[in-house]
Amino acid sequence: MAIRVGVIGTGNIGTAHAVSLAREVSGSTVTAVFDVAAERAQAVAADLDARSLPSAQAVIEDESVDAVVIASPDDLHAEHALACLAAGKPMMLEKPLASTLEDAQRVMDAEVARGEQLIMLGFMRRFDPGYVALKASLASGDVGEALLVHNIHRNAYAAYGLDTTLSINNSAVHEVDISRWLLDEDYEWVQVLSGRPGPDVPDGQQDPLLITFRTTSKVMVTIEMFMTARYGYEVRCSVVAGNGILDMGDGTFITRTSQGSRGQDIPELWLGRFGEAYRAEMQAWIDGIRGLSGPAGASTWDGFMAAVSCRAAVDALRRGEAVEINVPDRPAIYSN
Repeated sequence: MAIRVGVIGTGNIGTAHAVSLAREVSGSTVTAVFDVAAERAQAVAADLDARSLPSAQAVIEDESVDAVVIASPDDLHAEHALACLAAGKPMMLEKPLASTLEDAQRVMDAEVARGEQLIMLGFMRRFDPGYVALKASLASGDVGEALLVHNIHRNAYAAYGLDTTLSINNSAVHEVDISRWLLDEDYEWVQVLSGRPGPDVPDGQQDPLLITFRTTSKVMVTIEMFMTARYGYEVRCSVVAGNGILDMGDGTFITRTSQGSRGQDIPELWLGRFGEAYRAEMQAWIDGIRGLSGPAGASTWDGFMAAVSCRAAVDALRRGEAVEINVPDRPAIYSN
């Protein structure tokens, strides 16, 4: 039987998830949607033969909804996640876990109190073929142990206006999570530097940023975060190891050579780069609910540790010095 999914939030990513679950992912169907922009939700519902409901709570409580995708604004993630936990419904919660560390703690505490994992967090890069291959190559030991991880994350423009704190909490959080996943260890301190601002940076904001973490085994992790790079969307990752270097380029975009020039199209937004990762993420989530596989993707604990690390990074930027990251004890339900 197909898993009946309700979708909260029909912006760019919520709509992409809804379409994928209805038309691309096996074992799922979309039965209900909600967005504060009612006309947008109604259009998505009509396209997918679903119902547009009057509130997020109505989606969560609806008897025709087995599981929920939460793609609402960041500051509503905790509220909607807590409601799903109270209803006992599994959810795919878009990152971040919550907009504040305190709310992230509340969500994790509520899930721990239930004694079961119902949340899969939307760190889709864990399903990207490039990152998967990078992790497998590193795990093989062929290039030795990792010494440095270099990340590049550039956007053409800040879609919702440039805010330096949001650059860390909503964008660099991807590198924070994926580097932790690649290395399978936590961070012990972080430092954030800023310098000359780009031409599109408003007064009072800082862009680009250079973020440096050190892990518990002393691996250095750098993140170049540039929200207003103008030219397009680009993500890269390199691992410098004791016996070689692993480079992950920007996806599988075709390089063209013609009439004395060589070039490559660069996507404007993240969906063009990570479309396959999003689809694979949704398939893994549905398969897990159906019992076809074990827990997949990022857990609430992963989201909480990303929040802890990003909070420290924001503090480091404001204070102009390295900040220690204190890793709490991992709750038993996240031990696997």
